[in-house]
Formats: sequence, structure tokens, C-alpha cells
Amino acid sequence: MSDAEKKHTGAKRAAADVDAGSKTASRSTATSAGPSKRARTASKDHTEDCRDADCQGCAGGEIALDSEIMALPAEKILALAEQEEAEGADRSVVTKLYEASVEKFAGQSTLAFSWALLRFAEFVDYEEYAADAVAVARKAKSADQGDAARALLINGRAQVLRVCLRQDNRCDQQEEDTDRLDAEVSGKKELEQGLADIVASLRDTPSDKNMSAVVETTLAFFSTRCQRHSLIHNLRLVLLDSALDIALKYVDWSAKEGTGSHVLACKIAIWWTMAMADSMLEDEVQSCAVEERLGPIVSYLESQSSDIPSCKLHAQLLIVLSSVLADEDKVVEAFDAAIRILQAAHQIAPEDQDIISQLEDLEAGS
Repeated sequence: MSDAEKKHTGAKRAAADVDAGSKTASRSTATSAGPSKRARTASKDHTEDCRDADCQGCAGGEIALDSEIMALPAEKILALAEQEEAEGADRSVVTKLYEASVEKFAGQSTLAFSWALLRFAEFVDYEEYAADAVAVARKAKSADQGDAARALLINGRAQVLRVCLRQDNRCDQQEEDTDRLDAEVSGKKELEQGLADIVASLRDTPSDKNMSAVVETTLAFFSTRCQRHSLIHNLRLVLLDSALDIALKYVDWSAKEGTGSHVLACKIAIWWTMAMADSMLEDEVQSCAVEERLGPIVSYLESQSSDIPSCKLHAQLLIVLSSVLADEDKVVEAFDAAIRILQAAHQIAPEDQDIISQLEDLEAGS
């Protein structure tokens, strides 16, 4: 296999592997709602195509949450909605939970209500809820009912969401080819302000807050938006670039044990590298800059050689990195290192079908 073929095959395989594992990573971002409690519905009927073992009723019209769930306070219902979303529960159930929390919060000028509106907007891709979230956050801030950092975070995420949704709508109406590399991002100023607000919110988050949770949910937000295939290349690259900046600054890359933030950040690094590969010429200065930027993440993954998920991420990152390197010796070195990592992981977990498939695809099966 030639170096060029290795680049193409490796990057393509890594893309599929990271996309396939995205749901697993997102589950670590669930907000705790106390003891686990599945959202139950009033109906026991199911549609013919229902295959959800946990589904408590999806036929016969609108899903109704049972009285035990509805008796919870708004904050608990919101936390349950976020938990169910992170665990990949039925969309109609999650939607109903968010809807119930918003209804219970209605009329309040609190950041909790604003957060509920924002999370609902992000889940159902509804711009009007995002605007409402910003309006409520503004009232809450002026009434001194919450910290400025959280209000900034809500405002920033809402602005980024609106830019993404408007771009989606334009693409649907104009039937544009969203893969065009030269397509311009519309709403640049709003996007820049939104991203700046997110960064400022992290900078201003008080030290007594759970900073790691804030970082993890922020990375999860970027991860979810960037997985939308309708995003034009340049918008996805801007989002990934910002997310990678946040990950490099706020995730502890000297940690001995990984967290949900580490997993999300590694996936973001892989997607960013792939996006850069589509944008770059084979320029040695650019490729060295990419390699240097990923250095802390690569070093962290090297320290996690006994952790199978980290080994997979390490191999995938090296494979996509090989697609942006200009030095052919470095290309082969990165690609061969990825194979050695997968072979070592196979020795630890010989039954792992994902590792076996990757090795077979890379023509290096043991």
C-alpha cells in the first residue's frame, strides 16, 4: 500500500470509527438527577416499528408522562431530560420531559428557566426557544438572580445555535451542496460574538463551581453541533477550532485517568484534523503547526496505553494526522505507530471486534 493510499484509507476509516462511537461519549455528559429514574409514559401501546426495550408507549398519539414524573419540581424534570438525552432515550420521551420542565418554569425570570429553554432549543433545533432563553437570561441577570458567567454561556450557545440553524434552513431552501469547501459562513459576526461569550463564560466561572462539568457540557454542545452533516465545511471548521481551543486550555492533559471531557476532546481533535486535511495544501509549515497543536492530546493518549478506548482514539488520531503531514517519512511513521497501538490493544482485548476490523482495514491484522 502506498503512502497516499494509507492516508486515504486511514482517514476514511477513522471518520467512521469516531462517528460510530459518538453516542457512547455523549453519555458521560448526563446531568445527575439523583437516583436513576426512567421516564415512564401512560400508554402501553407501541407502533409496529418500535424496537426500544425501554419504551412505555409510542402509539396512539402524544406521549404522556406519568404522575410521578410530573410531580417533580422543574429543576428535577430538566435534569432528568438531560440525563435521558445523554443516554440516548426515545426522542419523543426526551422532548416531553424538556417540554414539561419549560412549562413548570414558565413565568420565572431565572437562569434555570433560561437554561431549560436553551437545552430544549438545542434538542429540537428550534430558534425561537433559543431567543427566549437569551431574553430570560437577560432578565435574570438584571435582577441579580444568577451569575454573569452562566448568563454569558447561555447567550453564547444560543447565538451559535441560531447561526447553525439558519445555515441549515438556507441549505434546505437553496439545495446547496454543503460539502463545498468554499461556501461562506453566514452570520459571521453573531457567530464570533457567540463563541467569544462561551470562552468568556469559562474564563469567568467562579472557582467554587464545578468547572469540569461546565467544560464537559460545553464540549458536548460543540460535539453535537459538529456532527450535523448539513453543516458547511467552513462553519464546522470554525466550531471545531473553537472547541479544540477550549479543550486544550481547560481539560487536564496531565491527568492519569480520563474523563468524559478527555473523550470528547479527543474526538473533537480527530474531527478538527480531518477538517484541516480538507482545507490544507501539503505545506510543511501548516502540517507542523497542526502536529504541534495536537501535541498535548497525543502525549496524554500515549500515557493511556492500557485503556482500550484511549488506544482506539490514539490510533485514529495518528491515522488522520498522517493525512495532513507533508513529510512522507512522518506520514509512514504516524501510520505505522497507529497500527502498533491497535496491535497492542488487540493483545489486551483480543475479542474486541472494532479493533479487529480496524486492523483488517489497515491490512495489518495479526
